[in-house]
Amino acid sequence: MDRISQLSDDLLIKILSLVETRDAVTMSILSKRWKSLWILVPRLIFGDYPEEREDEDETPKANENHCMNMSQLVYGTLLLHKAPVLECFHLNRASGCSASEIDLWVRIAVDRFVHDLTIGFCYEYGLIRLPSKLFRCETLETLELKKVIFLEVPSQISFQSLKTLRLLFVKYADEESFVRLISNSPVLEDLVVETCQDDNVATFTINVPSLENLSIRNTLQDLETENDLFVVHYHCLKQFTIVDYFGQLNLIGNMPKLVEANLLSVSCQAKVLQSFTRVKRLSLCLPKEYPYPTGTVLSQLVSLELCFCESDWTNILTSVLQHSPKLQVLKLALNHLMCEDREVCWIQPSNVPECLLYHLKTLEWRDYAGTEVEKEVAVYILKNARRLETATIYPDSDKLVHKHQMFEELEIASRGSRACELTMWLSLYQRFKSC
Repeated sequence: MDRISQLSDDLLIKILSLVETRDAVTMSILSKRWKSLWILVPRLIFGDYPEEREDEDETPKANENHCMNMSQLVYGTLLLHKAPVLECFHLNRASGCSASEIDLWVRIAVDRFVHDLTIGFCYEYGLIRLPSKLFRCETLETLELKKVIFLEVPSQISFQSLKTLRLLFVKYADEESFVRLISNSPVLEDLVVETCQDDNVATFTINVPSLENLSIRNTLQDLETENDLFVVHYHCLKQFTIVDYFGQLNLIGNMPKLVEANLLSVSCQAKVLQSFTRVKRLSLCLPKEYPYPTGTVLSQLVSLELCFCESDWTNILTSVLQHSPKLQVLKLALNHLMCEDREVCWIQPSNVPECLLYHLKTLEWRDYAGTEVEKEVAVYILKNARRLETATIYPDSDKLVHKHQMFEELEIASRGSRACELTMWLSLYQRFKSC
């Protein structure tokens, strides 16, 4: 007997829970014991393929076969499945499955006290009507809807246990449908909203007192309609992520409990940063026309990650350094490929920022190209950061000679901290080649 078959039933069930349901069923042929175990797996995951495996050029016949096979697999699995509680039920890439099929499968999942439910559909296959009992499911803790068009959302909703809600490219019957979805979850902590064209919502109003983590992604622009508007009430928000290319943002209230904020936007108004005055960890990628709000002090900020894909990143860096007296960690990186000219201007601050004199301990610079301005900024920080302990540079160059040159330029620069250790990162291949 093989060693795996000697494991306990509980452990074997956990192993089968780690793979997609189709694979778990296939694995049952390995042993007679496995045939009776897969039907007890509390996690059913169908069609959970990575995006890169999707073939946009599939023929209609191939799509039809996929849908038929998936329907048969789901029906057969649910018919034989014996686990009393469904911890997880995922329907990904359910394109082509009829609305009545999805309705039935979701009903069964709710009857099995489902905890984690995902429905990934596709717009071109039309509307779906989710069973009304889903919106009164007391066991549901996580719900993800992707590329779903709602025929309607019941007026009576009660998600008493729902803590995580992800609405990705969802099209709603109307604006009230969105509000009802998010506003009837008294313990909701984590919300992700990603907009799409023709979603039938002009203003996304998010007013959930229990919400701790919020992520907004507004990356698609419909030139024929007005831009989306987000109205966000803070309450107990601890983590806030905004990716807002084309919309508008209206923040209401203050955020005394905010710990982490991530802002990637080319349309935000300056008042957004004014709401982050007590944030501790901040990630920024701002447009070149973004003015730093006058008088805004990031009094609690200890960690900053700044993307320099825009041409005047040096101005934002200078402003944040001057207004972040407690900053301890500074990370610079080229996170996006929008930078056309890395030879930008930089004007040194008239006075050395307080954070450099007393608090900055870590500098991490990725995609360092060694341009004249980048070298000036790096040398300035090394010279004036009196508490700096580590400075790690990741060169943006494949040439080993160029990397050594950049390292030597910074190595000979004067340092304000004797304890500072400067490291130029090299790949394992380059280290081996240089030996």
